[in-house]
Amino acid sequence: MIKHVEIVNKQGRTLRGYLHLPEGAKEILVMFHGFTGNKTEHAGHFRNFARLLEKEGVASLRMDFSGNGESDGEFADFTFDTMMDEARQMIEYAKNIAGIEKVDLLGFSMGGAVAGMMAREYMEQINKLMLWSPAGNIVDLIKKRYENNEKNEKGNVIFGGYWELSKEMYESLDKYNTYEGLENFPNKVFIVHGSQDLSVNYLFGMRYAVRCKNSFIHLVNGSGHGYDPLAHRDELYSKSLDFILGKNC
Repeated sequence: MIKHVEIVNKQGRTLRGYLHLPEGAKEILVMFHGFTGNKTEHAGHFRNFARLLEKEGVASLRMDFSGNGESDGEFADFTFDTMMDEARQMIEYAKNIAGIEKVDLLGFSMGGAVAGMMAREYMEQINKLMLWSPAGNIVDLIKKRYENNEKNEKGNVIFGGYWELSKEMYESLDKYNTYEGLENFPNKVFIVHGSQDLSVNYLFGMRYAVRCKNSFIHLVNGSGHGYDPLAHRDELYSKSLDFILGKNC
């Protein structure tokens, strides 16, 4: 079963997404999308993986952060603070679904950094953590994008022709450390990264593997950030599915 889900954030904006809930599911994977991404994700990766999980009896929740995708708000309203609060709301929603006993996290790119920080915060409550091309450097990347572009009358930056990156986003960044405390996360961590990732170098994924004591990493040889060739996509999905099902750990 797949159903539309809505959650209202602290600012009164509605977050929208999908819950895949197969009958009898006891485990759920909460997915966090990347910077300028959405609940479907690049090349449909989140949608595709949710369907594979559903066939195996594993539930999943994938939602747009506010200002992204189909959720309320504009991209200029989106900050690290709103995103972290919304990630907590998504986890709480998943935890309270009838029958669910285990909550796993998946993050892609920026969402990987979010998933890592949520695992650190929830610690014993997160069963497994999976990171796809995790942007442990996302704070520095956003800072540079803001600092190196011309500001408009609101103090915001326009990039990519239409994305408006706010001064509030920039000012929200300094309180967040994407790696700190992850050495205390007790459960299994799986990192997948493309060896030819030009957006987020695979060494940032390696840093997660080193920091997390119960982790392992899989490099997709020759892949870029988006796992665009079908062979790379299939490798990403199969290794990730094995991890969730406990077949490769």
